Amino acid sequence: MTDADLTPRVQRFITTHIDSIEKLEVLLLLRARTDRVWTAPAVALELRITEASAARRLEELKAAGLLVQDGSPGEAFRFSPAQSDDVKSAAELAASYAGRRVSVISFIFSRPMDRVRGFADAFVLKPDKDGKGHG
Repeated sequence: MTDADLTPRVQRFITTHIDSIEKLEVLLLLRARTDRVWTAPAVALELRITEASAARRLEELKAAGLLVQDGSPGEAFRFSPAQSDDVKSAAELAASYAGRRVSVISFIFSRPMDRVRGFADAFVLKPDKDGKGHG
């Protein structure tokens, strides 16, 4: 599968907001169930992840402007993106994940490797202007 399997909007949204399948699953859960607020224990139970991990993902998504913290006690959250474009992008991502799950997963896993490659490239020794390498 290639990046071409996903729309540019979905690719941008993933690149900007999603760095793990777990974070994707948390986002899609809250997006699908806007009729309620979600706490870390409820998300953990629903997705079968640890409460600590659920709490971390909820905070990350809130910091990204995709969730709001509800006034309810117990750190409750709900899906409510600050940007209307993020509402559309999340809907398109949900549809892509439902129909082309492997493409979405492959794209998510390709992103960290790009960052590692970019970091490593920063240390590649380039030749001096006189054509001699460092060494």
